[in-house]
Amino acid sequence: MLERLRQAAFMVNDLKEGEDLYRNTLGMESCRSEELSNFGLVNSVLPAGDGTFVELLQPTSAESAGARFLARRGEAPYLLIFETRDYTKLIDHLKALDVRITGESDRPESRSAFIHPSATNGAFLEIVEVKDPANPWPAAGPGWKDIPAQPLTRQLKQTAILVRDLDQATQRWSELFGIEPTKRFQISFTDLEIAVLPLGDGNTFIELAQPTSQDTSSARFLDRYGEGIYLTIYQIDDSLALDAHLEGKGARYTTSRRTDNYTNLGFNSIWIHPAYMKGAFTQLSQVLDPVNPWPPAGDSWYK
Repeated sequence: MLERLRQAAFMVNDLKEGEDLYRNTLGMESCRSEELSNFGLVNSVLPAGDGTFVELLQPTSAESAGARFLARRGEAPYLLIFETRDYTKLIDHLKALDVRITGESDRPESRSAFIHPSATNGAFLEIVEVKDPANPWPAAGPGWKDIPAQPLTRQLKQTAILVRDLDQATQRWSELFGIEPTKRFQISFTDLEIAVLPLGDGNTFIELAQPTSQDTSSARFLDRYGEGIYLTIYQIDDSLALDAHLEGKGARYTTSRRTDNYTNLGFNSIWIHPAYMKGAFTQLSQVLDPVNPWPPAGDSWYK
């Protein structure tokens, strides 16, 4: 019932600084900025490739939920936005399960609902159904498809949610959204056990990840902040070229920077430290397998 991961939103202190960072680091140019007065926010939407987007949010009111989040958590991932093609069925299903929905809206171009993080392992979600046949993603504005600037990312591909109990989390997301993991595996150099869940489009994914030891950055994150959005993953075309570009920009990497960690699994990855990306732990992955379009999801999920 979740068709596609469309947008990842990040709370920032300064919108202009955020736009400059994403432009200089990942080549993303803003296609829309507007005052979201009903939320006490101003935003900027940046195409990430293939109809997926990054959204930067800056509070304009100290009384807003965004301002309280920023004061408590600092600059960090805030919201994941998914597209559905069957809004009524999905929202009725969630309500029948007593999922807390914090607000709904119905506009000429789309309708949407916000899902409280308590229902989804600490991840704040928005579910959107597009009604405008002329614009496949109205949130990005009327002219986003005509912007000449192209990002250095191919698309927003996957987002990771850190959880305390992977069995419980996979069962919960299956119950809520009808999605099932196609691969479950452990990553030795980060001490994580991971389940990857393809969405309906077969082109975007949710990752649920549980730390397997206490002496890791992910375990410390979980202890400090609790369950929630942990990592944003973009597909890229050339990891070595982008690595050279990032070095030239003075990007700060994590200790997992080496681009050969996953070569035996069919893809190369680069990790940018969240301190450099305004709190957004960022992975950039190039697919090396000539057949499998996304090896992290397993060997046969696409067949």
